[in-house]
Amino acid sequence: MFKRTIPLLQRVSKPFYITTPIFYPNAAPHLGHLYSMLLCDVRNRWAKLSGNDSFFTTGTDEHGLKIQLAAEAKNVPPKQFVDSLALVFKDLAATCSIDYDRFIRTTDEDHVKAVEQVWNTLQEKGWIYEGEHEGWYAISDETFYPRTQIKQEEDGKWVSIESGSEVKLTKEKNYFFKLSEFREKLIQLLESNPQWIIPGQKYNELLNELKSQPLADLSVSRPSARLKWGIQVPGDDSQRIYVWIDALVNYLTSCKYPELNQYWSNATHLIGKDIIRFHCVYWPALLMAAEIPLPKQVVVHGHWLCEGSKMSKSKGNVVDPLQIINDYGVDPVRFFLCENSVLNGDNNFSVESLQRSRDQLVDKYSNLVMRCCGKKFNVERALKEYDTLNEHQFEDPILQQQLTNLKQSINSLYDKMNTDMVQLNTAAAIQEFWSVISDANQFIQDSEPWKREQLEKDLIILMGVETARVASILIQPVMPELSLKVLDRLNVVNRDLSHAKFGADKSYGKGINRAGDYPMTK
Repeated sequence: MFKRTIPLLQRVSKPFYITTPIFYPNAAPHLGHLYSMLLCDVRNRWAKLSGNDSFFTTGTDEHGLKIQLAAEAKNVPPKQFVDSLALVFKDLAATCSIDYDRFIRTTDEDHVKAVEQVWNTLQEKGWIYEGEHEGWYAISDETFYPRTQIKQEEDGKWVSIESGSEVKLTKEKNYFFKLSEFREKLIQLLESNPQWIIPGQKYNELLNELKSQPLADLSVSRPSARLKWGIQVPGDDSQRIYVWIDALVNYLTSCKYPELNQYWSNATHLIGKDIIRFHCVYWPALLMAAEIPLPKQVVVHGHWLCEGSKMSKSKGNVVDPLQIINDYGVDPVRFFLCENSVLNGDNNFSVESLQRSRDQLVDKYSNLVMRCCGKKFNVERALKEYDTLNEHQFEDPILQQQLTNLKQSINSLYDKMNTDMVQLNTAAAIQEFWSVISDANQFIQDSEPWKREQLEKDLIILMGVETARVASILIQPVMPELSLKVLDRLNVVNRDLSHAKFGADKSYGKGINRAGDYPMTK
């Protein structure tokens, strides 16, 4: 677990809980895995910075036929196979400064017990029955698709329209969940809570689908003869619990189900657009059936493309997150992904845009710090004379208006960023960060402090250094390492939200006006 770098202001009455989907570890982590973890990490850190008691989980989905077949191909036991794969995802999180509270694995003992408890509850309440199932099954997706959701390719193969995975007509005996009886309840859920799914486009798509198509009952087990690597159906060794039921329950496991701790009351799931049906149809229906409170919100994000094309091994355009971090640094990559995040669509990666983003951090953000810490200025003196400087008026009305506007921008920065951060609109929040940094740089450029007398020189540099200080406090969730280097460079000790206002901290700045030692350079 990682050391906390953002202090808590206070505990609030309604804790926050955010989750990534748990990742199927049958291949090396890709940019999409990092993106999901990063958005949750940033939102979790922002909640803590804002004074909330927040809990963040990620992890690995370790049962199912894909894992079983992959382990068999390597001639190793499935548990040994997933043990090694889970470490790879943990290493990715560690490398990328992902500060989770729990890394959950579906092979964890408490999770297996939680899944069995949910199954028993559903069965006791009459929502599970035995039957025979014939349908189009995709091994890679671990799911059956109805005929309306598959298509035949030119080569004759049948595939899922949604995922593109190959499906095969399969017939077997297993257990079913009475999903069909929850269609109207799901429609009512969405219509009464339009923010339950964001962005709005995904909400509308799912609501329209529910209104236009009936729901079939859901097969929730597989024969043990076909699927050995999974949780046994309680009391029936001939069946294994459907891997998606297993996976979805992880969100409850981390909240100490069946008691459920305080975090579940304000749960947010972050998911990719390809697993909406599982999280926004199956999951709420299962929770309703088990009489478990629903999560508060599901946030859906798009995929990452590489220079406009879908990433694939055959194209040779798969972006290795560890490689780009090695080449550009952890925080520049975190910043780039957040700055270019689009929930309502796919995101586009290119080396040129990543380099451009990193260059801006040097040219605008680091440059502001370099200017303020120059040997010709004295921040420590300026802070001691804060009251006098704060009352000073420039004779030039344009400069005075710039100064007034910059103070207002510094003081409103948290509120503006918070509006976007709570909706996981990190790109818009970062634009607010850039706006105040750019205004400060422009003010210094226009006012030319190097030509002025001491009082006005100190005032100008005070505006620049206060901008850098407040902006660095608020960008901590996105860039936890670089922001702290900047705050260290400014000798800022107070790094919590209560000090993220103009003039809220006058205790920093000692000895910072010296050559060299800058947080980030080309």
